[in-house]
Amino acid sequence: MNENLISDIIYELLEKNGKVVIAGLGCFEITHQSASYDAETKTLYPPINFLHFNNFDAKQDDILVKSIAKRMDISEDEALEKTLLWTDEICIRLAEFQSAAFGKTGEFFIDSEGKISFRFSDKTNILKDNYGLKEIYL
Repeated sequence: MNENLISDIIYELLEKNGKVVIAGLGCFEITHQSASYDAETKTLYPPINFLHFNNFDAKQDDILVKSIAKRMDISEDEALEKTLLWTDEICIRLAEFQSAAFGKTGEFFIDSEGKISFRFSDKTNILKDNYGLKEIYL
């Protein structure tokens, strides 16, 4: 399966739903932090979304499979098979190289405890409305 296609679909689902579960890898989830003000430094910070990855043993998310099926114009069974093959490819790369790129979002890697973790790209922006907003010093 085209790894860029699945990473694009996951990214789109994150923007839309805020959470995506990938069987065998874990779960991506967005948490929102509202704009804040630090009275001590007199700084106003814009709202921001944080993208988290949890490496728990997750069951397949139907939302991901349905999105892949729709995008590729295939059955959900075929989409599930392609998703599982893609996950296997990621796991093989992790076993061989200790890391695996994941589109523009970042890369999976094996942490010091031997668990799958995720390193986000500094170019990852889930809150497009606030992209480029910087803190304001008053």
